[in-house]
Amino acid sequence: MWKLTFAIVVVAAICGVSMPASDATEPCHRSEFKTDLIKNACAKGGQPEAKAVMKQFVREKKIKTCNQCHTKLAPTYELKPDGLAQFQKLGGM
Repeated sequence: MWKLTFAIVVVAAICGVSMPASDATEPCHRSEFKTDLIKNACAKGGQPEAKAVMKQFVREKKIKTCNQCHTKLAPTYELKPDGLAQFQKLGGM
């Protein structure tokens, strides 16, 4: 599905088609995903959706700060070496 979306965006960019600002969504910076949660969120609504689902995950798991797992936040959200392991240990998939 994401390949089709990517192809549409590329064709639109080449043809000079622009989207209204209200419909524009910042895409996720990653192209490979290790978790279904973020992969699905990025496909659904780009970076804003991924951020929203992670905020919900953080609230549910009572994590105090995003920096527990991430070395950097926006725009790339780089993980600490054990960030993925922490996510999986808390039940994330």
